[in-house]
Amino acid sequence: MSIIAKKDIGEILKNSLISSDITQVDIAKKIGITKGYMSKFLSGKEIAFWMVIEAVKCILPEKEKELMTDYCKSGIDKKYVFCALEYCYTKQLYDVMRYLIVEYSNVAPEACNIYKWILTYRGSFEIAYINRLQKNDYKSVEAKTLLTILEVYGYYNLGKYDMAHLFIDKSTEYFNDVKDPFLKKSFIARLDEVLANIYLKQDNSIVKARHYAESLLKSRISNNHILTANYLFALSYFMESYEKSFLYYCKVLKILDEEPNRMDEALQNREEVAILQYYWLNKIDPEFNVTKFTECLSNNHSLNEFYDHPSLKYYAYLFDGIKEKRSDKLLLSMHYFSEKRDYFRANLPKIQLHKLNLDIRI
Repeated sequence: MSIIAKKDIGEILKNSLISSDITQVDIAKKIGITKGYMSKFLSGKEIAFWMVIEAVKCILPEKEKELMTDYCKSGIDKKYVFCALEYCYTKQLYDVMRYLIVEYSNVAPEACNIYKWILTYRGSFEIAYINRLQKNDYKSVEAKTLLTILEVYGYYNLGKYDMAHLFIDKSTEYFNDVKDPFLKKSFIARLDEVLANIYLKQDNSIVKARHYAESLLKSRISNNHILTANYLFALSYFMESYEKSFLYYCKVLKILDEEPNRMDEALQNREEVAILQYYWLNKIDPEFNVTKFTECLSNNHSLNEFYDHPSLKYYAYLFDGIKEKRSDKLLLSMHYFSEKRDYFRANLPKIQLHKLNLDIRI
């Protein structure tokens, strides 16, 4: 069954090449493999998992998830399980991950154990849980690298950014020993995501933040990475250039609008665009006037009803402080941004305080 499935996938890609102007040699060169490897794969034989990913992306990108799901279930070699699980995680193919974990838990226990844990705790990587996972005596460099990256997430979520940096440095020590190109690229993208956030929001280092956001964007590992990179670019230009910030927000919304299960995120980003437009004294476009808060902004009403709102109080105090020339409200805005260690956005009220001839340091 597995051989038939692999032959079917190879046949689909081969037929797609026949009907196009691209040759097997062209694809092999683009991927960085020999024509022999390419021919072997299209004939239904197994090649390295990362080569399969790149071949599918080059030949039939619109069917990538479908074909890679079939390939993962077609009976891959145990040495590719780590790469397959990481790939499926980046593409949010969680059912395929569960299938692989069940099928390969005996022959690839380290990979299956870690990714089973990731599936269980994704979105809430806490140090206490990670420490329990660390008690297992993992031998492979892939497992050690991923565990260290999980510790980076854990410390970042706790707001311990110095510790996150420490474990980033520790994880990079393993990278030279990670041989699989896709795994290495995906692991680096995970760290780029954390670094771009830290440098922008906590360190106020816009140049470094954009460097890592650009690296994340170029990796094109997943839609989530592209989304994060574009969002960080949008935020980094918020005070510098309306046009650039608006452009990147539109890229974010284009991705979110293509994923119906992310409507809440799309709404939040439309609200942020309205905030951007109001900050730059532009009229709020109807398509971004989507919440009660944006309606108040659009009508230039007082924002005092949002002073206790968990995520809008920062902007409520900011804009009322600007309008009323109230340093106390601007200070509260800066305090709330700083309290959640978003020192980049804390610059918004700080700029206004300088205009009131108050020298405030953050």
